[in-house]
Amino acid sequence: MPPTYAGSAPHRVLSQYAPALGTLGEKLYLRQVRAAGFKSLLSVNVPLRQGVTVIVGENNAGKSNFIDALRLLTDPLDGRRSRWWEADDVHPWAEGNAQLTAVYTGLEDAEAGTHLQALISAQDEAEAGQGSHARYSVSFARPAEGERPQRPVWSAGRLLDDPEPEARRTVRHVYLPPMRNAQQELASSSGNRLRLILAAELGSKQAIEAFEAEQEAHFRKLGEHPKVTDVRKRINAPLNRLTAGAHPQHMGLSFAEPTLVSIARALRTRMSDEGLDVEDINRSGLGYANLLYISTVLAELEAARGADLTLFLVEEPEAHLHPQLQNLLLDHLRARALQSHDYLPEAEGAPLGRIQVVITTHSPVLAAATSVKDLVILKRQRTRLADGSPELTVPTSAEPSETPFAFTTAAVPVAAIPFAKHEPAKLDRYLDITKSAMLFGTRVILVEGLAEALLVPAFASLVLDTIEDESARTRAKAVFRGSCIVAVDGVDFTPYLRALLADVGGVRIADRVVVITDQDPTKAAEEPDGDIPPLNESSEGSEASAPAASTLEEAVAGENASGFNRVAFLKAHLHAWNVPQNTFHLAESRPTLEPELMRAENLALLADVFFDLRPKSGHRWKAVAEAQSSEERAAAFGDLFTTGTKLPKGDFAYRLAERLSTKPDGFVVPEHLAAAIRWIADVDGGRP
Repeated sequence: MPPTYAGSAPHRVLSQYAPALGTLGEKLYLRQVRAAGFKSLLSVNVPLRQGVTVIVGENNAGKSNFIDALRLLTDPLDGRRSRWWEADDVHPWAEGNAQLTAVYTGLEDAEAGTHLQALISAQDEAEAGQGSHARYSVSFARPAEGERPQRPVWSAGRLLDDPEPEARRTVRHVYLPPMRNAQQELASSSGNRLRLILAAELGSKQAIEAFEAEQEAHFRKLGEHPKVTDVRKRINAPLNRLTAGAHPQHMGLSFAEPTLVSIARALRTRMSDEGLDVEDINRSGLGYANLLYISTVLAELEAARGADLTLFLVEEPEAHLHPQLQNLLLDHLRARALQSHDYLPEAEGAPLGRIQVVITTHSPVLAAATSVKDLVILKRQRTRLADGSPELTVPTSAEPSETPFAFTTAAVPVAAIPFAKHEPAKLDRYLDITKSAMLFGTRVILVEGLAEALLVPAFASLVLDTIEDESARTRAKAVFRGSCIVAVDGVDFTPYLRALLADVGGVRIADRVVVITDQDPTKAAEEPDGDIPPLNESSEGSEASAPAASTLEEAVAGENASGFNRVAFLKAHLHAWNVPQNTFHLAESRPTLEPELMRAENLALLADVFFDLRPKSGHRWKAVAEAQSSEERAAAFGDLFTTGTKLPKGDFAYRLAERLSTKPDGFVVPEHLAAAIRWIADVDGGRP
């Protein structure tokens, strides 16, 4: 029976794809994965990178579910499948079916010929681009109550079936689970890891048989050793006497048949610090044992090359590894993946041996060490069922509780965010270990520097302690503690805001973002911040139009403000990006944070902290003490940090935060900061 095509006659399909063969310079890799109705992946589209893709997100965001999808879309490299379709894989809202789709790109002439039945054009996949692409889909139906599950149904390209499944199986995977016991696995007598590598190293079936025959000769020679012969004689002497009156018996000794399996089982993995004798693997630390385990997997990948493309699926590689080892591991995986794209097949028609790495992690170390364009954020998204169809929504306390909803997975590929020209490079530099933590949660507080980062948690304790209801107070504190405070070490907020709040397919990385900044009145009204792109600068891939000139003037000058107004400037950018008002809150200190602290009538406590830090600087404090008005006092206090003694802001903030935690003495948090804290903590529905 000829293959069945969807919407096209067979004789037209082949001619449609023939001109595209061999036109793409990229090497074969998995470019796109779509899931519909699969566990929490109710409707998600995840692009992957050619070398390494790092997938981050909070707990229950769907990272393991995504890895499971890749394991179901491909066969394991060693042929031993450990993940099968289950009834629970189909989401209750999926109308009884779950579907997974893989789109491969970078096919050269040979691969395009292999995957001929699965070839698609750019018209079939809007994001595929030019060149040759192959698409495979698998669908699984939830079995009815009491019935056995049916086999999953595969389709290739535009076909309704998969007439050549062997072509699909040229893409394989190796899976490294998160809760692995490396010591036990490597010390096990099963020898599975070593058997795979040994078999790959030997290569052909004939080479394996020759190796086994060679070892059999060694064992036969060992069996003729005088000591082994003496043992046989010692046992035979009593055996002959015991059986002489019946049926005489004779015993011989020989080694077990030396198959590859038995040889691997006889081998034991040992390790130690360089320069020392190797010891049992159980004597090594968990971290280095995990690295050794990962090394055996990499050795298997490199030696086997048993597929055109092997997906190395790694869950939580940071387990038991200190930060430096995490960085080294990521660098090694990236290098191996890229090197594999230069491999030449060992013979004509042999597998290509390409490697593509997909990592899921909770580690800000790995997130910080990854280029932002190689990051994909998975987030837990509340989805309502409206009129029988799912609709993504942002969870808020004001949402009706009676509305049916489920938590599903949404994806934000950072490479798809419409950054301005230099912003990805900026974020690659900016996102250190502390800042990259913002990618793992949904609430972020952006502050200028260390002083604000030290003080905001102390201020939050005072503000939230005023909530009378104990239950509401406990909840608000938990929500605040779950928020990520990021010091941007300057005023270049726009790359962070765009990364966190720009819309990618209706999804944003963050649900709520607070910016705490200063007014900067000394900056000229017509002068935007040096590193902030002007509003009319086009973004990479952005279709948003620039605001009108009047909006720009308002952003720079601001309302009722002298000089540059950063809050108005940032707000104009956010509005230009169509960011909803309920997802951001901008708090401005006028002119800076320190005068605001004094303006809140905290003279006595601030004086105590000042003299604790500068006990011999009473003459510096004189201008503050003798000020005639609140505004003069605030200005004089602010001058302490810019003139004369030049009080270090970080040191003062540390001392003040310490004092507030032990003896706040009625300290009043400036209202603009208190409002920001209440908003991020969702107090009264997030209203300041």
